[in-house]
Amino acid sequence: MATKKRMKGSKRKQAILRAARPLFAQNGFHGTSVRDIAKAADVSEALLYRHFVSKEAMYDEVLDYAGTVSATAFDKLQDLEPGAEALVVQIYFLVRLILFEVPRLKDQQHWHERLLFRSLLGDAKYARNHFANLRGIMDKRINACFEAAARAGEVTVDPAENRNNMWFVHHLAMALNLCHMSDKPAFEYEVSKDEMAERAVLFCLRGVGMTESAINQHFRSRKLQAMFRRIYKGENSSQ
Repeated sequence: MATKKRMKGSKRKQAILRAARPLFAQNGFHGTSVRDIAKAADVSEALLYRHFVSKEAMYDEVLDYAGTVSATAFDKLQDLEPGAEALVVQIYFLVRLILFEVPRLKDQQHWHERLLFRSLLGDAKYARNHFANLRGIMDKRINACFEAAARAGEVTVDPAENRNNMWFVHHLAMALNLCHMSDKPAFEYEVSKDEMAERAVLFCLRGVGMTESAINQHFRSRKLQAMFRRIYKGENSSQ
């Protein structure tokens, strides 16, 4: 009879979290039992409780993933000089990374999105955690870009409105993503998903108050696509 290979504590804990994430995403916190998680992770309930004192503690650790996607989206853009060009790049990346997948985190993002949308229909705990993490990452960088672009006359909106404008960008991308989460999209645009993403970026750039001359100067589709591929080492975000 084959014996089950023992994992080190940290690896076992991560394996349990990987098993728990899709269950919480599919069934919600209250619809997921410790027994369900233990079975999915192929461990006993007793072993599970050696790593997590309660289901609530496990759920809290699943919530911590909310910052991973956000950090991945922005950590490689921090050296951009603040201004309209950097604003175009960050809005392009934000929309594309929400509509498609974060390279190297496809499976994790799949369950993150489902947890997020289920959370919005429930207690919103996961959603609040995600937005708080994103705000901490995004606000300072985005505000610096808006201020520099405004000084250069490339953005016409009052800088005081910047924070809400960027959340409008984020939530628009979320809504588009929600329509495309199933195998058959809930709504079919008459363009490819790539073209839809680019049109959404242009819509957002105008919405945040960027002038047409600044858009024409800084929005270069091929250049942005190449930059995206270069930063993410040639990985295709739509795969």
